Amino acid sequence: MSDQPTLIDWTKVQDLCEDVGRDGFDEVVELFLEEVETALQTIGMAEDLEAALHFVKGCALNIGFDHFTDLAAQGERLAARGLPDQVDLVALDHAYRITRDLFLSEVRDRIAA
Repeated sequence: MSDQPTLIDWTKVQDLCEDVGRDGFDEVVELFLEEVETALQTIGMAEDLEAALHFVKGCALNIGFDHFTDLAAQGERLAARGLPDQVDLVALDHAYRITRDLFLSEVRDRIAA
């Protein structure tokens, strides 16, 4: 058994693609990447860190970015408890970038018809 977190729930990715169709899936992915990258660029300056983390968590959950979702949820809980200084935004950003790169390198093969 591995201690490595599951980065991507490929079943969820496949289900999303089937639900919205291939063209819709490409649009969802493009929108997801744009919104999350914009959010991550400004998250450290967010007036409401809990809400900002909730937003990226929801986006990531919908597209199957499991590890990133978990880190955003942990951060959201810390912010909700009044501990925003304990949220590791660098780790969150790093997890996103690693997951994004893996996703983009494998998605075409994984959802090919």
